[in-house]
Amino acid sequence: MSRRPSIALQLALGLSAGMALLWVGAATISVAAMQHELNEAYDDSLRESALRLLPLAVHDLRERDHSLERMIVSGEQEDGDGDDDDRPRSVAHDASFTYFVRDKDGALVLRDEHAPDDITATGVAGFGDLNGQRTFGLEDPRSGYSIVIIELSDRRVTAFRDSLAAVGLPLLALIPLIAAGVWLAMRLALRPLQVLRRDIARRDSRNLEPLQADRHPIELAPIAEAVGALLARLKSALEAERAFAARSAHELRTPLAGALAQTQQLADELAGKPGIERVREIEAALKRLSQLSEKLLQLARIEAGFARTDGEIDQLPVLNMVIHDINASTAWRDRVEFEPDSATDLPAAIDPDGFAIVVRNLIENGLKHGTPAAPVRVFIAPSGSLHIQNQGAPLGPAELAQLGQPFVRGGTTADGSGLGLSIARGIIEQAGGRLTLRSPISGTDSGIEAVLDLPRQITQ
Repeated sequence: MSRRPSIALQLALGLSAGMALLWVGAATISVAAMQHELNEAYDDSLRESALRLLPLAVHDLRERDHSLERMIVSGEQEDGDGDDDDRPRSVAHDASFTYFVRDKDGALVLRDEHAPDDITATGVAGFGDLNGQRTFGLEDPRSGYSIVIIELSDRRVTAFRDSLAAVGLPLLALIPLIAAGVWLAMRLALRPLQVLRRDIARRDSRNLEPLQADRHPIELAPIAEAVGALLARLKSALEAERAFAARSAHELRTPLAGALAQTQQLADELAGKPGIERVREIEAALKRLSQLSEKLLQLARIEAGFARTDGEIDQLPVLNMVIHDINASTAWRDRVEFEPDSATDLPAAIDPDGFAIVVRNLIENGLKHGTPAAPVRVFIAPSGSLHIQNQGAPLGPAELAQLGQPFVRGGTTADGSGLGLSIARGIIEQAGGRLTLRSPISGTDSGIEAVLDLPRQITQ
């Protein structure tokens, strides 16, 4: 069986994925804007350095009265004569960049010690790139000297990498938290659906009370009202059906009893005469019809939910009365053996009339379908369960599982409607108890045993 999809899970995944995509998009835009701002900041730094260094370089060059050949030296070179020329041909600056200076003819007149050797392709004005490094050129219009600043450090890349980590790492850490928060929010938001589901699940053929729409949010109130209206129509239909079955069964009892009495009178008058066998067949058919109408009346009472009670009642007198009635006034005289042992009471939260119907049906089934002339044994276990045992051939698991369904009978030729066990199971389960059928009887290799776990009142 495939797992059914969850609306809450689908919404949580969809919202989390949507929020993550939006956040990634926003982060990408932010990173692009940040990179642009970083480039502008570092470009401004190059420009400011050029604006600051070019006047200093021009001044330094004018102060030196040397030939052009002596001016093109590195900052670490000296001419060796010990005069003022023996100092670096450079201007103090930040080590994150280097520079070189050209005259108006483009000849190199001043070069920082860290400047690259290949500077012939380097432009003069504005920003540019040299071997992957950012450059900025500036020209002094009065003197004709020009300076080119070359960025050396990787601070620009490092700053961008740090900014990217500052934006991306929190995003990666927060995505699971966002998903968990969305999931929790969805579960809380869908909690009214669970309440509505439980309200509907509590409704069955014995509980068709309308749903309270005012307990649910505005989105679910129409559903609750529609389900409530459906339950009301269903309740009306079931009540009409139950009333019809109950009235029909009740109304049939009197004419059937009258017809049976007349048939028995006719049988007495025709004793030993032709046609008596057909009269006996009519009498047997009327008896079966009377029994069936009685069972249908019991089914109608089950549908009405009469078996429940609010408190426990001692059912031992009811059990004694049913057994005495069967032993004294039926064809199975004295075949029911009751062994109360040490039991002095039999408390159960079930209607006494319903309990009598359950016990009578189970005992009559044992008498009808058990070994002829064999007794039916009834006893109360120390646990409080009621056991009813009859002798006979054991039943297989498949046949035993079918017993208790309406109009289903085992392999027997005895008279019956197939409703006795179904009625007994319906009454005991309606009251909150349980009926268990076992075959063979525990400790033997034959027989059938019905075990009644009677409902008890739950104390708080």
